[in-house]
This record gives sequence, C-alpha cells and structure tokens, in this order.
Amino acid sequence: MSEQTGTATEEFDLIVVGGGHAGCEAALAAARLGVRTALFSLNIDRIAWQPCNPAVGGPAKSQLVHEVDALGGVIGQLADRTAIQKRVLNASRGPADRALRAQTDKRDYSRKMLELLEAEELIALREAMVSELLIEGDEAAIANWEPGTAANGRIQGVKTYFGSVYRSKAVVITAGTFLAGRIWVGHQSMPAGRAGEQAAEGLSESLRRWGFELGRLKTGTPARVDRRSIDFRVLEEQPSDASDRFFSFNRKF
Repeated sequence: MSEQTGTATEEFDLIVVGGGHAGCEAALAAARLGVRTALFSLNIDRIAWQPCNPAVGGPAKSQLVHEVDALGGVIGQLADRTAIQKRVLNASRGPADRALRAQTDKRDYSRKMLELLEAEELIALREAMVSELLIEGDEAAIANWEPGTAANGRIQGVKTYFGSVYRSKAVVITAGTFLAGRIWVGHQSMPAGRAGEQAAEGLSESLRRWGFELGRLKTGTPARVDRRSIDFRVLEEQPSDASDRFFSFNRKF
C-alpha cells in the first residue's frame, strides 16, 4: 500500500526538503559523495536566506560552525567571505566562553550558496512545496496505527502540493520553521515560514500518519526601531574587532 504514489516526474537517490543552512549542507555533502540529489525549496531566490538577524556563530553556535567546516561543510567559508563585521563575544571571560560571531551580507551569502549548489552536477534544484511522503507499507498496520507507535514502511519519494511525484530511496527533511509554521504579530496569527513567506503545509500531517511525534519550537523577534527616530550622532560605533579571525580552516576558498 502507498500514499497516492502516482507516476513519477523524476527519480533521484536522495531528496532534501528545505533550502536553509542544513538543507544546503546536506545536499552538497551528498552530491560530493556521488549521490544524485534533489534539493526542494519553496523559493529558489531564498536559498540559504538568513532571517532578520543575518549572523553566523555566537555562543555555542560558533563551535558548531567550526565542526561543520571540519567535516567539509561550507557555512564557515561563506561566513568568512560575506562577513561585514566580526566580533569575539564574551572576550572578558575564559577561553571556553568566548565565541566568534559574524554579521554577514545576507544577499551575498544566499547568492554564493546558490552558485555552489548550481555548480554541483549531481544537485537538481526544484522549487515546490513538498506536502506528502510516499511510503510503501502495510495497509492493515496503517489502519490500526496508534499515536506514539511507529508504522513500518519504506520511503518511495515525495509528492508536492500540486500533485507532482518525485521518487527517491531516501528523504532528508530540513524544513525548519516553515513546517506548519505560524507567525504572530501582536494578537494576530497567520500561517507563515518567515515574515512575508508561506509556510510548508501538509508535510506535518504526513509525518504524523507514520508515527512521528511533532512539537512546536517558538522563536521571538523584538520590535523594529525606525532609524528616523534615532540620533546616530550621540551613539558610539562598535567596530569589528576580529577581522583576523575565521570560521573556516580553508583559506583558499
């Protein structure tokens, strides 16, 4: 039994759902291992698009960036190439508390990531909303499935919101805040991934049908300040203090 399998539009070895930091790294890593990969994004123009605060690194996170770089990832290299300002946070504390943080040019970062993806022959970029996992499984087991238990099945691919089917032996989901995302502004709420961008609908229900437990992750954004209300003449500029520090070990990138 399968979930509305249909005729395949294309076939790949791996499908990655979501074009943020994690999805781009997953697709690049797979392609460099010789795996034919499709990377799905709701909007190709927003590949690796950073949120309202386009920063890489910071406490705890800078260590992860260094580790991804050591494993062959590109986030550290792109952060170094597109950095506008770098600072060492918690500099007055011990070495274990210090962290490198870079404010990056979000448009340049996204553009350079897209160039890397397009240069990989084994990566196919697809602009579509993945709304359903296609899984071969036991129809009786699915009918008698109880929440909290796993339903056995084998992944066959994905189906998009408009009905296109893509076959694959494996699927990696890196949907982030877009997965059935909602945004609140004051007391008003609406489906959204980031402000002004649509949420990924349907995939959450498909995951639940196969025994995955889903939770909610809340993030918060402070109120914006109108620059016209600020007298910058009385403010102290905070310059970069770590222009000679880097996230990546690769200086030839």
